[in-house]
Amino acid sequence: MGKRGFSAAGGQRTTSKLERNRFRSKSDDPAAAQRAHMERMVKAMPDIAAAQANYDAQNWDEAEAAIKRVIFDHGLSNPLSYDAWGSCAQFQGRIDLAIQCFRKALESDPEYRVAHDRIIMLMDAQPSTTAEKAQRERTRWWERHGKRSYERRKPHLNNRDPERPLRVGYVSGDFQYHSAATVFYRIIFHHTKAFVPYLYSSTPTKYFYTDSITRGFAMHPNFVQMVEQRENPITKIPEDVPWPDWMVSERIKRDEIDILVDLSGYTANNRLSVFCMKPAPIQITGWGYATGVGWPAMDYLVTDRVVVPEDRQHEHVEKPLYLPVVLDYEPTDGMPEANVLPCLTERPTFGVFQRSLKINAECIAVWRQILQRLPESRLIMKSHYCDTFKAWMVQEFQDQARQVEFQPVTSSFEHKVAYSQIDLNLDPWPQTGGVSACDALWQGVPAVTLLGPRVIQRTTASLLTTLGLTDFIAQTEDEYIEKAVAWVTERKPELAEIRRTLRATCDASPIRQGYLEAVETAYRQAWRDWCATPLTVAEAQYRLEQAS
Repeated sequence: MGKRGFSAAGGQRTTSKLERNRFRSKSDDPAAAQRAHMERMVKAMPDIAAAQANYDAQNWDEAEAAIKRVIFDHGLSNPLSYDAWGSCAQFQGRIDLAIQCFRKALESDPEYRVAHDRIIMLMDAQPSTTAEKAQRERTRWWERHGKRSYERRKPHLNNRDPERPLRVGYVSGDFQYHSAATVFYRIIFHHTKAFVPYLYSSTPTKYFYTDSITRGFAMHPNFVQMVEQRENPITKIPEDVPWPDWMVSERIKRDEIDILVDLSGYTANNRLSVFCMKPAPIQITGWGYATGVGWPAMDYLVTDRVVVPEDRQHEHVEKPLYLPVVLDYEPTDGMPEANVLPCLTERPTFGVFQRSLKINAECIAVWRQILQRLPESRLIMKSHYCDTFKAWMVQEFQDQARQVEFQPVTSSFEHKVAYSQIDLNLDPWPQTGGVSACDALWQGVPAVTLLGPRVIQRTTASLLTTLGLTDFIAQTEDEYIEKAVAWVTERKPELAEIRRTLRATCDASPIRQGYLEAVETAYRQAWRDWCATPLTVAEAQYRLEQAS
């Protein structure tokens, strides 16, 4: 479920590894070395300023050039500098270099967990990554960042009444106007009285009160902001400082949370290290990142039987928390109805409205063949693509690059309206659409998708299956090509009728109807199962000690 830039990182140590200044070097050197370091810092200030300004503006090519000058010309290499370089490389489509940079950051500081988060996300999005390879990296993450905290966990004292009202804590860095929030907003704000939600926010303070969605989260009576602003003693600029993990864990315990839900996975501003402490009896991950975290402190993964078939449960560390469909959807107010299928009167138009991380050479090779088959067609690609990435895509499309039209970033509303140009979406893989697929479906635009073996490859297929549109799901690349061509040529009358009725179909489906009820039913069953689990001797002893 795609997301986030890299301007702020959450869940790490609370002082030295915050991105308080992405390009500042270490400050614990001996005095002589520190003086020399400060001299280099003074000389490097123009490049540091250029790096930060271009990074914040998402000018990745310019930012990379400045970062490399900071590292190599001025000798100011540190984990955060390599982290920033890796982020630039990612948005340029140079994924191998990005992973190398993040590994360099992690080697420089083994406790710099954010770099490891980024490695996992990049590996997940690569066609060459197998489920086994993805799990091995998660196991390394667990051994380095989580296992020791988990081994120090304490038994839980929660009342084991299986039918009482439950306190559900939601932990997220996206309590703001964000694609992920369109999934969990309705759940949090429409719980029945049997479930009392608590919101633990690691959302950066720059988003506070900027829109009605963000204000709505912040005004929730049980909203806890786990990020504080403090003045940087050197720059005098206010900076976000997240609560330390132990403080978050203690607050969750004090609030007597029964079920703790991670809404971020490995994406930015997560607090996964808090979940490693096991502050709640039941811990669930879902909606923010579909793949799961892959370690034993997390009990459940929100999913469905398309994303995780019952005969493949054994491949996952977390138990599946099955719902009718992997996610629900809250559409943007005021969206226009779907227009008439454009290719009835114009040339066929395919769409890829996806960020660079989801696009790779394998996808483009298949899309190029579709354009070859239909030389009168065009492909609109719409996102924030830097010049380096666009140049790479043009090279990969070869002669078919003349059929590709790049459209710039617009507002969220205008981005969704732009689907009026599109006849059929071409879903990327292995990381398929999530909320972006829902946006298109709501505007009447289905996607051809390639079903794969990994969780990350099956989200769009889940949505299409729920809507009865399984004929858009391909099992092979050749079938993907044939379906894409057929739907905008001999099958375009069918596609036109699907477009006309798709919003009503979505609105009547489990994507929109009955989802909260299914979530609460799943929560309740998980709680009953925990209550039915006999106390261990250690747990019973701990309860007696705390009661005395």
